[in-house]
Amino acid sequence: MELPLKIKLSKVALDVLLEMIKLDKTYDSARFVFTDGCCKTAKVDIYLDNFKTGDIRNHIGDLQILYDESLLENINELTIAYSDSRFWIKTVLTKSDKKDCSSGGTKSCNGCSGHCDSHQS
Repeated sequence: MELPLKIKLSKVALDVLLEMIKLDKTYDSARFVFTDGCCKTAKVDIYLDNFKTGDIRNHIGDLQILYDESLLENINELTIAYSDSRFWIKTVLTKSDKKDCSSGGTKSCNGCSGHCDSHQS
């Protein structure tokens, strides 16, 4: 069995997520979803959701967090903060993006605004 995902959540981010769930009675959890994208993206989206069969559950304080195996397969550690009215997400991947990046050796990620060190020749 794989080790659980290491999640670091700032107090402000925790409070904001709990308040969002409290305001929308439809959902009872925060879901973290792996999204494959440019090497400069966070690789994780956050949604309000409910438990589904097959979900992995984790708790930080009163916040129930849901994710699936794809997050575990791709992310070792997730750090989430909240400031300037948005969530800031940092991920530690299970493998390097550099090997799999289709734009390796070019100056950008097919229109990605950032310049990644994997694109430097």
